Amino acid sequence: MRQIVHIAAFWVVVIVAIRLAVCFPRSLLAHVLFSRIGPMRARGELKADYLLRWVRFGISCFMQAALLFVAGWAALQLEATLFDSLVFAVLWVVVIPLLGVGAVLVAFLALVRSLWVRRLSRSKLTFRSIHGPQV
Repeated sequence: MRQIVHIAAFWVVVIVAIRLAVCFPRSLLAHVLFSRIGPMRARGELKADYLLRWVRFGISCFMQAALLFVAGWAALQLEATLFDSLVFAVLWVVVIPLLGVGAVLVAFLALVRSLWVRRLSRSKLTFRSIHGPQV
């Protein structure tokens, strides 16, 4: 019964925080909750270059997850009883590797899309140079 009260209290806090952020869109809470994560496209930037910035962002996130995983491993070497804590075990074994895999997946998909966009733009330029300007 006590766990249900804790779960209900958690969701009340989450809903109230989201509601406050919606009511006050210029607040720090709203900025933290609703800000876009990742690089923003610059004016006049080619789509392929923008996607390459997403690749760098994904690799950066992967490196942070790898650093956290190594730090968890080092902490586990110093204090083996840390693994008895369910919070540490779930964070170190599940959450951090999932974030790392997700970051690598984002980087890979952005790289493939960037290469695809470059290939398509090159083929359009070749088509236009062969067949003349389209009307």
